[in-house]
Amino acid sequence: MTLIQGGLVLTGSEFRRADVLVDGDRIVAVGPDLTPGDGGTIDARGMFVAPGFVDTHHHLWETTLRGVTAGWSIVDFLWGVLLHHRAAHTPEDVYAGSYAGAVAALDAGITTTVDHDHAAVTPEHAAEALRAVGDAGIRAVWAYGLGDETTRKHLLTLTPASLVEIGVAANDTGSVPWEQTVAEFRFAAEHGLLLTQHSRSLADMPPDLTWLREAGLLGARQLFSHANQASDDELRSLAEAGAAVASTPETEAQMGMGFPVWNRARRLGVTAGLGTDIQTNNPADPFRAMRLALRLTEAREQDGTIAGAMGARPAHLADVLHAATLGGAAALGLGGRTGSLEPGKQADMLLVRHDGLHQAPLTDPLAGYVLNARPSDIETVLVAGEIRKRGGRLVGGVDRRAIDLLTAAWERLEPVIAARGGLRPAMPDGFLAQFAASTAANAPGFATRF
Repeated sequence: MTLIQGGLVLTGSEFRRADVLVDGDRIVAVGPDLTPGDGGTIDARGMFVAPGFVDTHHHLWETTLRGVTAGWSIVDFLWGVLLHHRAAHTPEDVYAGSYAGAVAALDAGITTTVDHDHAAVTPEHAAEALRAVGDAGIRAVWAYGLGDETTRKHLLTLTPASLVEIGVAANDTGSVPWEQTVAEFRFAAEHGLLLTQHSRSLADMPPDLTWLREAGLLGARQLFSHANQASDDELRSLAEAGAAVASTPETEAQMGMGFPVWNRARRLGVTAGLGTDIQTNNPADPFRAMRLALRLTEAREQDGTIAGAMGARPAHLADVLHAATLGGAAALGLGGRTGSLEPGKQADMLLVRHDGLHQAPLTDPLAGYVLNARPSDIETVLVAGEIRKRGGRLVGGVDRRAIDLLTAAWERLEPVIAARGGLRPAMPDGFLAQFAASTAANAPGFATRF
């Protein structure tokens, strides 16, 4: 057993001086003055000891395209990445992006992620993406982006690594015939798999949550990403069904989706988590995601008056930290396994220094952690009791391997992308009209308008 000694440990919603005793992959005790085990002691003085972050929405394969989508709209993304650059990726490229994206997430303190893999365009692409996530050593739900009945059957043949579960990444409602959407939701429910789907990100997109509710398809083990434009009634329907939401504040703000829904959803009884979404656009930085989620929510829920400014803050530090950890774990159905430091749970945890220039004096540990800590402060990362980062550096040379894989992938991809129209391929005239017509044609028969 290993004793993590003398740190400020997150217990509930407060940091308190305590020790954490780890036996193998599990936490066995949390409290003051614990007896060291035979595995030695890790000195956590000068550090926060916190659960690893849970990222509830991430497309890891896109790490091969870092920086490409800066300044892009959501339509630019649809055309440029999903309808263009994705096709340039070989299974080897998908492995490189998925592995490097997961390693970068670990480096930043994310110990659990959802990989919404919409690059699984062939069985070979899917197999390489799944292998990459397992090789990275992160805890994950790898969500297979479904195409048809053949891919659903293929999903059932896959064997993931021990820390990885397989889920379903349903096609966006309206992007495929309604009958296929129904089949995907029923398939996930029948096999007890987590289903994740993009949802209600723009006001003039299909009211998919309403359609799913009216069709009786909402249920537990469902995770809807973004949902910025969901009505309160739609969110209440998610709460009643036991479904969850994933807010990705950075991409949502940049791509015009509006303010993050996590706090409004939480108040309406929906389990809410946070995500970092796409490394084409921003880093996998959960501290940054927390602060953006908090501040954008405060900006949205205050009215710009003196009276409003003097009122109670609409969101709290403990709430956003919960969304980034235990709330996210609960959204994935993993709340009994990870997301908090409790006896019996997996030893997924971070040791984060709090003695830096940007942190002193530490007058309020919770504020210090949420508002001032950053990935470079992370001293140690453990996943299932295994040390993935020590002394501020990833162990085993995984960072060097990730960089080499990305470099090689980009050397292959760059000429292919250039031949297909470049990094920002011209969007054809009439694309939006064609997209809208296709979406309308895929509406369910009971839908009268959207």
